[in-house]
Amino acid sequence: MDDINENCAACTHLRKRCDENCVLAPYFPIEKIEEFQIVRRTFGIQNITKIISSVDENERDKTVETLILEARIRLENPVHGCLAVERKLEAEIEKVTKELVEVNKQLQYYFSMHNNVKK
Repeated sequence: MDDINENCAACTHLRKRCDENCVLAPYFPIEKIEEFQIVRRTFGIQNITKIISSVDENERDKTVETLILEARIRLENPVHGCLAVERKLEAEIEKVTKELVEVNKQLQYYFSMHNNVKK
């Protein structure tokens, strides 16, 4: 942390002094208190700390981004969460794949028509 007197979002929530050993400080500075609150409500402080501590340091930024994303999605859709997003995307992919098959059929038809006209 740049300023020793400034607490991170987690320590502010816990109403304790943030020290240099705070695992959450690099990922949840006070400016990200809203994101921290969303993640905290979804996972809890102990689980957030365990998850972040369990991954390599070079993967922690992405881990926190993922926690924030999952918490936001869970906030929007508390019943199905990320599964709802996955199902929606799968349905979209299926629709576009079918559309692509139809477009390819039309292209083949037009190419065959074009080849027949040349003969």
